[in-house]
Amino acid sequence: MLYIIRTTGKALVMAAVMALPLSSCIKEEALNAEADITGVSLGEGQQLMREPVINNNDVTLYANTGDSILAPVFTLTEGATISPASGTPRQFFKTEMQVTANEDGTNDTTYVYESTPQTYTVTSQDGHWTKEYSVNIVNNATPSDYHFDNVRYYMFGGQPAFQIFYETVGGNRIDWGSGNAGAMVTLAASKPSYSDYPTSQADGGVSGKCAKLTTISTGALGTMFGAPIAAGNLFLGSFVVNMQDMPASTHFGIPLHNTVPTSMTGYYKYQPGAEYRRRTGSAGNYGTEPVPGKTDDFAIYAIVYEVTDDAPYVDGNTVMTSKNIVLRAEVTDHQSGNEWVQFNVPFKQQNGKTIDEQKLIDGKYNIAIVLSSSADGASFSGAIGSTLYVDEIHLNYE
Repeated sequence: MLYIIRTTGKALVMAAVMALPLSSCIKEEALNAEADITGVSLGEGQQLMREPVINNNDVTLYANTGDSILAPVFTLTEGATISPASGTPRQFFKTEMQVTANEDGTNDTTYVYESTPQTYTVTSQDGHWTKEYSVNIVNNATPSDYHFDNVRYYMFGGQPAFQIFYETVGGNRIDWGSGNAGAMVTLAASKPSYSDYPTSQADGGVSGKCAKLTTISTGALGTMFGAPIAAGNLFLGSFVVNMQDMPASTHFGIPLHNTVPTSMTGYYKYQPGAEYRRRTGSAGNYGTEPVPGKTDDFAIYAIVYEVTDDAPYVDGNTVMTSKNIVLRAEVTDHQSGNEWVQFNVPFKQQNGKTIDEQKLIDGKYNIAIVLSSSADGASFSGAIGSTLYVDEIHLNYE
């Protein structure tokens, strides 16, 4: 079975193609059967703050705009059509006026924005395939609280595959990224349920549900691609599958709006797996070997970095070394056991940099929270079965 992967935005679109014998010559070129959105802009006069995040069912656009009526312009796979048509004005926000009476007889008026995602249908060139997308515009929203109570499902072949965590703030939906999209490729043969993926939701949180991150084996297919293990991970940002350079698949960060974080609080509990193993070999001959005496460890940290033309994001290769990182907060008191551990860690300056107020106003910074069940997961080393639970993360701002 051959897997063809389209990597547009946060997740992937994957088609499984059976190898069939060729019984005749191709007499004419077949019409395209793909029905995908591959790019989006907001048209003249509107500028996206970040590149769009596109997956199999959803499109997320980051924009700083006061307009509720917007007209996205879509790029599609060859020959495909979209309805409503590209450039059609639609209402992506509702505005509600709220009036509060004061004791002195005066009134305070505030306006509450509610995101109203719009549905688009893409039809393939051959007319045989359609796909519905929900297009969500995130406008001026950086969450402070992360409860891990909300999940939706990544749909593949009309069936739910893995869970996607999301938060809501100011009427906007903010998705968490994870490596589940990559694990979907390597686990496909075993027909996994959502709980078999490295990242899923669990009961028994500090309040309500919580996030469960588990390091798993990716089997023969994962080993062939040089990724013999997959750490459970969650991060603010998107996952774009890059089978030639898997650490580059993680695009960390969402826009930071008009304020500076000072500390990060939350809860975790952690149990390392029985045997730490590191990746060995090279292309075509990957494997793992045990590291005697080494115990697996987790990672919980947050970063703020400047977005530049040459570095629009940091990824798994640069998240520890990028010179664009300005602030970092990291949990360094690591404990294992079955009880929740509370943490409170400050943001510290990095690379001799400070936040530039004008760049902050202009939306030139990203913030990312990064969670992993194996700290060395980016190098595909760790212990199978290492499990990290996380709940009730809060960012404190100036």
